Amino acid sequence: MGDAPAPTSFTILATGQIECAEIPDCTNAYLKFQFVAGEDWQLLDGLEEGITQAARVPEGRDGVLVWNFPIDITYKTTNAFGWPQLVVAVYGLDVFGRDVIKGYGCMHLPMCAGRYTQTLRLFRPRSASLLQSFTSWLTGMPAEFSDPKFPSYGEGREVTRVQSGGSVKVQVNLMTKDMDVFGYVDGSGRDPALNAVIHM
Repeated sequence: MGDAPAPTSFTILATGQIECAEIPDCTNAYLKFQFVAGEDWQLLDGLEEGITQAARVPEGRDGVLVWNFPIDITYKTTNAFGWPQLVVAVYGLDVFGRDVIKGYGCMHLPMCAGRYTQTLRLFRPRSASLLQSFTSWLTGMPAEFSDPKFPSYGEGREVTRVQSGGSVKVQVNLMTKDMDVFGYVDGSGRDPALNAVIHM
């Protein structure tokens, strides 16, 4: 029998769930998410975007919005540039029942195999002028990013005015295959019981 052909790409598999969120003054919300990866990354399996069910904080509880929404995605590539990111946007209801943005968050998927619990700090854009602030208050529509993938971009972030507000907890299990063939170390020889907190 001949030798098996050398792999032409390496693969990463991420599973887990978007567990919950804590957002001040928000008792009813849902979350939109999408994975953003570089041009060399090819989706093999799973959904790159989705929306959770609406969650409500029960009366007398600790203010946690619980979704426990599953995520499952597989990519292949030959280049680590453009490592996949998870972008989230949380929407709540105002007093008139309209959907309003409560916060955006973004994180890279872990680069080492293992189980992770990560906390995404949420932020939302601020109006660029007093007039826009007054208009937003009058219409009940706060400022939003026109491109939902914007939190994953590096360019332009330094001039964006934002305010923080809340966090989202995500649990991720990551597996890799054939990364060593392309000269990458996935950390599988280390203790996989890692916890990370992503600060924006």
